[in-house]
Amino acid sequence: MKFVFLVFNAILVGAACLLTLMCYQSIQIPVKFKEDVAKRDAVVIQRLKDIRTLQELHRDLHQNYCASWDQLIKFAKNDSVSICVKKGTLTDQQLADGLNEKKAWMYLCNPKKYAKEISKFNLDINTFSRDTVKVNILENDSSMMSRNVLKWIDTIQYVPFAAHDTFELNIGSVTTASGYNMSLFEAKVPYEVYLKGLNEAELNNKIAERKEMDKFPGLQVGDATQANNNAGNWE
Repeated sequence: MKFVFLVFNAILVGAACLLTLMCYQSIQIPVKFKEDVAKRDAVVIQRLKDIRTLQELHRDLHQNYCASWDQLIKFAKNDSVSICVKKGTLTDQQLADGLNEKKAWMYLCNPKKYAKEISKFNLDINTFSRDTVKVNILENDSSMMSRNVLKWIDTIQYVPFAAHDTFELNIGSVTTASGYNMSLFEAKVPYEVYLKGLNEAELNNKIAERKEMDKFPGLQVGDATQANNNAGNWE
């Protein structure tokens, strides 16, 4: 009888331990899933931001968006922007005498023609200059430079955490009330692509929740069907 009692107690203890473990897992699984999603989201979102930056630069320079990854990569690697390299500043006295930066640089660029003006305002090209130079568009962006985007620009279309999947890239346009034809673009990736390998049940629930809200089940920047100021759906 005593043996049966001990066995019964052991079974109860085992059942209690199993129940505790199941409860712990039921709590930890969604917690771990959210942590893993947050880590992957951060990387994918940064990639989408880089794509948006390049697309907006292309729009500013060429009045449209890139329709393909090859076009976007070629633009990032080969296009340049003009920047003004400044050295020195004008003194308060020079400014008070009516000098400005445009005039000062004009005088210094033509020393024979403006010798009197250079002498009058005490200008020296060794201490004051304003020059325009062309730099690669990526080199002009401190954020992209700090992350060495130029080194991996050839793979910008590939989704992080996914072997060979690429972001979906689309362009479109919409006519505003004033009759202006506005170019649009979007880049996106479904959850099931970059969250593959995480807890399947939690992933399915996440996808189902987005679909129930009639929202894209993934991360997306911009919209090829309506103007949204190129916002990301995480913002």
